Formats: sequence, C-alpha cells, structure tokens
Amino acid sequence: MRMAIVSTYRPRPCGIAVFSSDLRAALLEADSSLSVEIVSIVRDDPFSHPPEVVTTIRQDVAADYAAAASELNRDVDVVLVEHEYGIFGGDSGNYLLKLTSELSVPMVVTLHTVLANPEPERAGVLRAVCERAALLMVFTETARRMVVEQGLVEVDRVRVVPHGAPDELTQAAWSDGVGEELTGTSLQLGLPSLAGRTVLSTFGLISDSKGLELAIRALPTITAVHPEVLYLIAGQTHPDVITKEGESYRLGLQRLVHDLDLGDHVRFIDRFLSIDELAMLLGRTDIYLTPYRSKDQSVSGALTFAVAAGCPVVSTPYFYAEDLLCSGAGVLVPFGDSAKLAAAVLELLDSPAKMSGARAAARRVGADLTWANVGKATLELLTEAAQGVPYPGAVKRS
Repeated sequence: MRMAIVSTYRPRPCGIAVFSSDLRAALLEADSSLSVEIVSIVRDDPFSHPPEVVTTIRQDVAADYAAAASELNRDVDVVLVEHEYGIFGGDSGNYLLKLTSELSVPMVVTLHTVLANPEPERAGVLRAVCERAALLMVFTETARRMVVEQGLVEVDRVRVVPHGAPDELTQAAWSDGVGEELTGTSLQLGLPSLAGRTVLSTFGLISDSKGLELAIRALPTITAVHPEVLYLIAGQTHPDVITKEGESYRLGLQRLVHDLDLGDHVRFIDRFLSIDELAMLLGRTDIYLTPYRSKDQSVSGALTFAVAAGCPVVSTPYFYAEDLLCSGAGVLVPFGDSAKLAAAVLELLDSPAKMSGARAAARRVGADLTWANVGKATLELLTEAAQGVPYPGAVKRS
C-alpha cells in the first residue's frame, strides 16, 4: 500500500514534525512493504529534506496545496493529514481546503488540538476538512467525545489511537533516577554535576503557553524544604514566537529566576534535544512538570514522553493531562496557582510511597505508548480508509 503523510517534518523544529517522523518509522516497522511518503509543510527555510519528502507545501502559498493534491492523486492510496492550528496558511488555515477539496483518494485526519469553543472561522474550516475525511483520528476518549458533540463527524468515523513514545524513553523508565546512573548525563546536556540533586524538568519548544513562570514561582517554597532541587527547562524558543516576539518570553523567565534568587536552582538548556538526550534527561528526572495555561490542550508529546519514561508528573488540568494522569501517574493542580503546584511537588518529594506509586503508574501507562503499538493501530486505521469505508466526502466526489 502507498500512503502519504501531510505534515510539518524534520528537520523543522516542531512537535508535529517529530511526531510525523516517528509515526512514519512506526508504520514501516509494522509493515516493511509499505511506501510512506511525506508532503512537508515548510516556511522559507534553508533546510534540506530527507528522501522520503516527495514534495513540499510552502505554508503561505495557496497554489502549493492544490499542486500537492494533484501529485497525491496520482501516486498514493490513502493520505494522512496531521492537523494542528497554525501550520496551514490562509485565514484560520483555510488553505488546507485547497488540498482536501482536490483529493480523490481517501483521507484520514489526525486532530492534534480539539478546542472546546473554537472561533467560528476556525470551526468552519475544521468542519469542512472533517467532512472530506474518511476517518478522524484523535488521541484520547475526551477528544473523541468533543468532536462528536461538536458535530464534526459521526461517532462511527472517529478512532482513538494514543500518541506514541520512542523505545529509548520506555527503556529510561526502568532507570532508578538517582545520582549519576545515566553515565554522562550532566556532561552531554551541558550541565554541572547532577549528583545529589533532586531534578524537576520540563522540555519542549518554549512559548508563554507553557506557563513556565508558574513553576519558577513555586520554587522558593519547594527549595526552602528541599534545597537540593534543580529545575531543568530544556528546549529552544518556538520559531514562530521568535519571529513575532523574539526572545522576550525566555528573557522574562531568566529575569524572574534572577529576581527570586534561584540561580542555583534553575538551568536552561537552550536547544532542541535529540531522543537520546531526552532519554537521559527524563531518566534523571524525579518529577516532570507541565504547568500549561490552556485547558484546550488535547495532546502533549512532551507529557507523553515523560510518562513513557516513567516520570511522576505535576501538571495543570488541561484535557490531555486529565486523561493521561487519571491512572495515578501524576497530580493535577489548578491553573495559575503556584502555591498548589509547590504543595503537590512537596507532597511527592516527602512521601516515598506516593512517589513510587506515581512512577509505577507512569510505567504501566507508558507500556501502552510504544510506537510499535501505535504504528500497528494507525496502519489498521489507514487500511480501513484505503479499502473504502463509506463517508460523506466520498459520495460528494463520486
């Protein structure tokens, strides 16, 4: 079977790009006879592309979307579109409709964000995209319920497939996370020795949606009891944020660290980490933090990776965190409440039994998040679509 994934793609520094690269590898692992091509959504960038990228779509060039559809119609059996707000051009991403309206082969759409109350323009574009889809893929049951309640698709056209995590991270889940067991962690991450430190961490592309100032403001209360605590913030600033705002958010975080006299307790790792580096970071993390600001976040690759690596978590209650942590892998705290975040961290640090229970729960959940499992499930879904599952868009194109 020949398939194509329409998405941002490596080497573009973007979470969806990493996801699509990992998914392609998982699909080929599930069936080595597949042809899995990439249609990469790009900005004006200098990157060279790997051989699986058969064509590119310049994000803000409308004609590229129709041209890509024409090429896909000739060459593939099924198309998988990775949908995220902000990666498609036009008003509310409506250039994507120039591709979906021209496709004559079955299309599956993965929704990386499901908004509870989308703006009318965004909702209209997404509804039109979903109408053309043979099947819709979401990451959680909450997202499935939301898309059905919003009338985007009928319930029998939605499939839930979890976000995957690399094997390197599930292997890191079984390190004991104490001292310098992961040889060279400090050196390879460009840090002073982590021996004797209790490590909190957050990683990913940095923007103000991550709410990192909440975690930083919680640190004085935490370090008053546990002066050995070190908070590692890993990742470069999101390229779109740099374009619009420069490094103002990161600089604001650094000023906050200085103002709170936390220089010995916070380190920034200002780059996009490889999977091996993430495995080292998460294998050495005692508690992972996601103090995100928005309830609407319906998936988080970073949280998926942390749980797959066996990290206990303290998080704000965005949709994906509620779903992934309900097993006991973490503690939810209110949005914007640094005192509650500090209390949750201290509760875990001061209770070895609770910490151990959360780590065990994370390991159980992580065992189901391997890319091998996700690749097989996604292949089944794409095969179902390619074999002609009935859907309204197909009728309209006949």
